[in-house]
Amino acid sequence: MKKYLLFPALMAIAISGFSQTVVFSDDFESGAANWDIDGYWGVTDEYAYGGGFSFTDSPWDPTYTAGEVQTATMVTSVDLSAALDAEVTFYALIDLEEGFDYMYLDASDDDGAGWINIGVFNGEGMLTDWMPFTFGLGAFVGSPTVKLRFRFEPDFFVEYDGMYIDDFTITSYTTDASPPLILHDVMPLYQGALYENELTATLLDASGISSTSLWYSADGAAYSSVSGVSLGGDDYGYTIPVMDPGTWITYYFTATDAADDLNTATSPEYEIITGQYIGYDDGVIDFVNDIGNASLSGYSQAAVRITLDSFATVVSLVIQNYTDNTRPNDSILIHVWADDAGLPGADLIEPFKLFPEATLELPNKGTRVDLRPYADELEGLIGDIWIGFSSPDGAAWVSQSTPGVALRTYTEFFGTWAEYYSDFHFRAITGPYSGAPNADFTFDASGDPSVLFTDLSTNYPDSWEWDFGDGVGSSTLQNPSYTYTANGDYEVCLTAGNAIGTSTHCETVTIGSFTPPAALFTFDDSADPAISFTDLSTNAPTAWVWTFGDGGGSTVADPSHTYSTNGTFNVCLTASNLAGDDTYCTDVVIEGNAVAPVADYTYSGVGLTVNFTDISTNTPTFWGWDFGDGTSSFDQNPVHSFGNSGVFEVCLTAGNMAGTDESCKTLSVATDLEDLAAAGVVVYPNPATDQVLVNLSDWGGNATLQLYDLQGKLVLQQMMVPGTQVINLTELSSGAYRLWISSVQKTATGVLLVDN
Repeated sequence: MKKYLLFPALMAIAISGFSQTVVFSDDFESGAANWDIDGYWGVTDEYAYGGGFSFTDSPWDPTYTAGEVQTATMVTSVDLSAALDAEVTFYALIDLEEGFDYMYLDASDDDGAGWINIGVFNGEGMLTDWMPFTFGLGAFVGSPTVKLRFRFEPDFFVEYDGMYIDDFTITSYTTDASPPLILHDVMPLYQGALYENELTATLLDASGISSTSLWYSADGAAYSSVSGVSLGGDDYGYTIPVMDPGTWITYYFTATDAADDLNTATSPEYEIITGQYIGYDDGVIDFVNDIGNASLSGYSQAAVRITLDSFATVVSLVIQNYTDNTRPNDSILIHVWADDAGLPGADLIEPFKLFPEATLELPNKGTRVDLRPYADELEGLIGDIWIGFSSPDGAAWVSQSTPGVALRTYTEFFGTWAEYYSDFHFRAITGPYSGAPNADFTFDASGDPSVLFTDLSTNYPDSWEWDFGDGVGSSTLQNPSYTYTANGDYEVCLTAGNAIGTSTHCETVTIGSFTPPAALFTFDDSADPAISFTDLSTNAPTAWVWTFGDGGGSTVADPSHTYSTNGTFNVCLTASNLAGDDTYCTDVVIEGNAVAPVADYTYSGVGLTVNFTDISTNTPTFWGWDFGDGTSSFDQNPVHSFGNSGVFEVCLTAGNMAGTDESCKTLSVATDLEDLAAAGVVVYPNPATDQVLVNLSDWGGNATLQLYDLQGKLVLQQMMVPGTQVINLTELSSGAYRLWISSVQKTATGVLLVDN
């Protein structure tokens, strides 16, 4: 198995070439009489280094007792009052549950009244080769009552074989060759401070301390140092200057004693993250569990609810993972979730992968998560958020306190989040909390009288109340614009608020370029006679007066108006504001209103059959014909056959929704030339050119001759006497004409063809 040892705050030394005295020695061959035992300590022949026995915390059982704190303390003190240096050496085998069960070596210079830890042991499976250990005791020389003890603190669960110790020896020296002992209480899980980090260390050395420093590196940069300041006694203080929240700091201490030959000690490296720490668990590790898609637990995701009491930016996370030989970790996917009704909701950042920092040497080492690249997404948060991880590619282990004291841990099991009644050790690190906003804004009046306002308030406002100073305008937008209606100086005030409180800031805005409108409009006549008007006036009119030219009007900016009659109308708009007014007029032509028809028609035909053609105007939609012979028609263009020759008054009534109109014409209807001959009338030539001869041989008296064109228009009329007369046709156009001859006694009709 993998072996590891942990030795915080100790220095292993080897001293030779000086006068030395063994002041205490125990090979445990004679039992454990030199030790005051609390617990199950004793000697065993299961393992031995130099003889047949060794000293162990589990002498009679294959494993030690879980949860039982045991101590083995030297019965008799050793006198180091005359020594200038000292050390303790021994050999050991180790089989302690990694990350949970620890053996400690403590020293006391006051006969056991107070103890200082000088060594820590942990690791599994190291039972084959005896390991030598040496610890300097220079910090305790000068005391006549020095004691050492072994202190074993296992957790309450897994039990292993234990630790075996042999050939335990304390040696004093007449020359000081030991550096100071540096003791430093490390904050859990990288916990640092928001501003300056004030750190302390206890420096123990019989000769005193001549100098001490703390060396630190910020985010991997070159190391800088600060000198330690005595706090009284053996304690020293060190101040790391202010760093941005979320800075990863690595640091260590150096201390030089005041011996004739100076000895300098260097501590192990420690790590902190600057910022405001938020965590809720008690830090006690009771169990471990696995999280991920391939986890044995079935939990796919883990989250801890973090409550931000005021606005803050989350800059870092710490996830306390765990590993050992049987619990390897896969990569984890880091999440920061919004709260959704008391459960993890939407991701606030794009989840990203990293690998847990826990190792076999440091099985409970916290995994640091740098969130500074996500400052835009994690800035100004307040209330509940959730931090945690998933492991899509496998599973990762976490430490937990059981039962939980915070009860803020949740796990996702088959897609459902539920409370987990243990505490996972997750931390959130933020920048400083912000209070009520500090209201501030700027404005751009280059578009006077329109002004653009830009909020510059700090401390994360989430509400804005603007008063534009004219008694009218206000807004709740963060960055509004506003158009003033008159020149003047206006005190504009912004009240910015958040859950903590509000503040107000005011500025004076000067409006000086306000001018009267320049009236202009356009119109849309596509729905004639309904017209839509659109105001195009410039310079911000506030009132509009329209006259539509037909007696109508409006006071809205973009009115519509329907005309009741056709015609040309002069439409005027007067646009005004507090600076004045202007008028613009233009003509609107209306043609879309319905108008009653003007009835009219033409006709043509030969003999008794006549073709009638409607030529009424204004778009009639219905027609009524009265042919004067007792018959009628509702066709637009009818064909009618009269029953006999004669003169008929034919009337057309044309109508639409606007009204009706009537047109009547007199038609002469007769048969053809054979009818004329039968009536004693001779017409020749027919067709005729320029003139035609008409003979009335049997009429016995005067008659009237009339010619009608095919539209029913009288084009020639002449008195006739018995005999033959010449009728002049030179004024007539070529075509067919209806010939009508009538006297008191009789009437005759026919068709005359003119070819001019």
